[in-house]
Amino acid sequence: MNLTLNQIRRNTNGWMKMGAISGLGFGLTAGIVHLIIGNILIIVMGMAPMTLFSATTLPIETLVAITVGLLTSPLFLLKKGHLIHPAIMALVWIALERLVAVNPARVAMWAMPSIFALLIYYSFKKLWQKSRITVVAAACILPVAILLCPVLRFYSIGGYDAANSVKAKKAPSGMPDVVFVVMDTVRAQNVSSYGYQRKTTPFFDNFAKEGTLFENATSPGTWSLAAHASLFTGTLPSVHGAHGESNYLDGSIPTLAQFMSEAGFDTQCFTANAYISSGYGLTRGFKSTDKAWQSGEGARGFVFIYRLMDVIGFMPEDKGGSKVANNVRNWMANRPVNGPPAFVFVNFLEAHFPAHQLPSRFRNAYTDETLSTLREYSQMAFGAQIGRHLSASELNRIDQPLHDLYDGGISYTDYLLGEIIDIWKARGTLDNTVFVVLGDHGEHVGEHKMHGHMLSMYQEDLSVPFMFRYPPRIAAGKRVPQPVSTLGTFATLVDLLDMTPPQSVQWDSLAPIMNADDNAPHPELGQPVISERYEKKLVSSRFTPGALNGEGPLLTPWGRYRAFRMDRYKYIRHFQNGSENTFLFDLEQDPHELVDLANKPEYASTLREIEQSYESWNQQLKLPGLGMKPSPVSSAHYPSSIAHHTVSQPSKAPISAP
Repeated sequence: MNLTLNQIRRNTNGWMKMGAISGLGFGLTAGIVHLIIGNILIIVMGMAPMTLFSATTLPIETLVAITVGLLTSPLFLLKKGHLIHPAIMALVWIALERLVAVNPARVAMWAMPSIFALLIYYSFKKLWQKSRITVVAAACILPVAILLCPVLRFYSIGGYDAANSVKAKKAPSGMPDVVFVVMDTVRAQNVSSYGYQRKTTPFFDNFAKEGTLFENATSPGTWSLAAHASLFTGTLPSVHGAHGESNYLDGSIPTLAQFMSEAGFDTQCFTANAYISSGYGLTRGFKSTDKAWQSGEGARGFVFIYRLMDVIGFMPEDKGGSKVANNVRNWMANRPVNGPPAFVFVNFLEAHFPAHQLPSRFRNAYTDETLSTLREYSQMAFGAQIGRHLSASELNRIDQPLHDLYDGGISYTDYLLGEIIDIWKARGTLDNTVFVVLGDHGEHVGEHKMHGHMLSMYQEDLSVPFMFRYPPRIAAGKRVPQPVSTLGTFATLVDLLDMTPPQSVQWDSLAPIMNADDNAPHPELGQPVISERYEKKLVSSRFTPGALNGEGPLLTPWGRYRAFRMDRYKYIRHFQNGSENTFLFDLEQDPHELVDLANKPEYASTLREIEQSYESWNQQLKLPGLGMKPSPVSSAHYPSSIAHHTVSQPSKAPISAP
């Protein structure tokens, strides 16, 4: 059949028009399905609404779908083209989802959204023939309704930022600023001042030489919410309750920001970590928070269309760290010269997953691998944290690149720390500012065949960098070798300001250790060293016993753990399904925790002595048993003897090996 050029053009324009319309319809439908999934996740996780971040996914996905619709528009030449075209669109979407899948083995995760979208599309296609206005109204109303759900849920639980109607008094004259910097997900063993072979942290190292470095610091929790809630309250996860089984820090225990605000400090919070938000109760007491997490740079790995955009080449430079540093700088530039002292909390998320999302000079600081390769490896490690099983060959293939990426993330975090230091240096008040810099928790990078954090009670997840600097009260160059808990941060900061912490704080100040004239251990100070992990079912439900990557008794995602450090030994209890198991490791002889000593006869007396000390501390701190239903304890119920205890451990001298 002979067709004129104009007829061909008219036919082509017709196909393309139909392809674009079909792509628009399918893109909107698929986008709405993903919007539902994403906002359900926000609600289930208890997060504050990320409305703009979520809303942006819909137009992006629709534009991609229109492009695919145009490319596949010749399908409308077929007899059933109007039915075949959206079906092919769905297949393309399934292929794209598989391309960027966090866990390819979970087919439902990356296939079902497109299948649901196709079914909904066909339903609306029939409805379009009867009432176009209904379809248009649904396309407009549904996204708005979905986005409103997290907002309504958020405000229904009282989630809001409030400097919180506290009656602040004027701070005493001459009070210094207090700057609290968390190097999120940075473990001690990869920090160069802790003996690491790579010079990953020059700013931290130099800063620590001007203050006190704790060589053996332990986090109270294994992930951001639990650890920050502990740092902000001076209590363990089993006491404050924000640990995964419950996701919210209620108002029963005063926070450090509340305490500082009531003392007359200008309380400021800067972070791209969504856990440090009013959605979890952690910003109670801050006069202002920059909410840098709302832009979603650190959350892109959870969203299909953003993972796809990253593959295409539209990946942001970092996980929000540069924005956080700039926000601190801008705040300082507009700060009144004669204003009140400030309590400034800063969290840098750059060592966290996705590991490849770094500025190029840090991403390739220790590796020559291409971005596409590093992205693939990073995605594999990310998936392993939420249930993806990696084969032995896959674990081996990603091992060195992941170490290189992790070190790059630490180096970038350290660089950003240097920017914060420079802000106070430029103001001329650095030496009259109390600085604390620490990791909230660590990270596994292949050890015990594990990647990530949260599940583990091994030292890779618990051992963190920890230092204080304040020249008027802290001598330069001191290194403290004895084990301590970062739970002492609250009381220490308050002590350095010559104030008294609230009775709810369970851990004493570390200032006496920093001010001791000698470098000898002071086992009566900085104790006890306890860490806890409660089960987060949203994560543990993704694992099956046969699909665990990790090897070792301290990695199971199920049940609850409590670890107790005494001298060189680490004692752990694990509660699951009504029974408890006990483990014991000698960290001096066995730093990788490969040999459990709990059942070895020659360690029976050592085990008894440690258990006596463990039980003594449990009673004094009134910690709930691991099998008990946890609930936050009101600060009004804390006797002063718990707030400032001076209890001797059963052992008068450090325990030695048999």
